[in-house]
This record gives sequence, structure tokens and C-alpha cells, in this order.
Amino acid sequence: MDEKDNIELRSEKVRSLIGQIPPVIIRAGISVIFIIILVLLIGLWVFKFEYTIKTTATIYQNIDSLIIQLKIPANEISKIKTGQKVILDFNNVPNLFNEKMVTEIQNIPNTLEIKEDGGFYTAEIILPGKTKIESGRTLSIKKEIKTNAKIVTDKISLFDRIMEPIMTMFNKRE
Repeated sequence: MDEKDNIELRSEKVRSLIGQIPPVIIRAGISVIFIIILVLLIGLWVFKFEYTIKTTATIYQNIDSLIIQLKIPANEISKIKTGQKVILDFNNVPNLFNEKMVTEIQNIPNTLEIKEDGGFYTAEIILPGKTKIESGRTLSIKKEIKTNAKIVTDKISLFDRIMEPIMTMFNKRE
């Protein structure tokens, strides 16, 4: 009985075959990984989303008009065009949570203002005195207020959004 237990059932050739992964499985795995990466890259290029610039807006009432001053960061001015949608968000004003007003850029400023908090362009939007917010209520400003604003620019692919900071970094070195 002792001799039966010590008998080696596998030869050296069988052991070498068991220790190897079949080449078909390796090729199939590499192909699947390549296809997944290719689909992701195509998706980065094809799918586009609205790029928004977050900024602050100062709103004050003039005699017969409402004036909105947008503080646009200097590095974002190249993305701004007339007619682009501006969404003013009144969440920072007490009792106006979820109130919004939508307007559009009327002109593009060309004077750069440099202050301690950075470089900005100031765009002015002039609206009629009886301007309504999204809920349909008329907006009347008694004193100057600051609120958050988003400027919706053109649609941009995720690939371009990822590459933009990298390209900017390389252009600064030159």
C-alpha cells in the first residue's frame, strides 16, 4: 500500500501543460481590453455636454432698468459669445431658494480688471425694469445684491475638456 501512495501520476510534460495559460485565452483577453479602451475613447470624443462657467453677478435697479454685472474670469473670456445663456441663481438670498432667472450675454467686454482676487472682465446685461424670474414673479431690486451665475457656453466633448488644461500647460512653457 505504501508503494501505491508514492507513485507520481503526472509526468513532466503534463505538469508543464497545466502550469501554462492557453494562448487563445490570452489573445481573447487582450482583444476584449483593447475593445473596451477603444469604446471609451470613442465615447470621450463623441458625447458632448454643456460647458458652464461659474461666476458671480451683481444686480442693481436703475431708474427704469435692471442691471446685471457678471464677473467673468480672464482665462474663460475666449469661450464667451453674445447670445449665450446666463442663469442667475438666487440660493444665497434668504427666502429665495431655488429661484432662478435666465437671460443672455448682450456684449463681450474687452477691459481686463486686475484686483487682489484675480483678473476679471465685467459684462453688463441691461434688462427692462419689469423683469420676471422663472417662477413668473416680477423682480424688483431695492438694493444691490450679489448672486451666483452660470454662463452656458457651447457643447464640448469630454476629450476636449480633459485635453484643454494639458494643452494650456504646454503652451505656457513655450
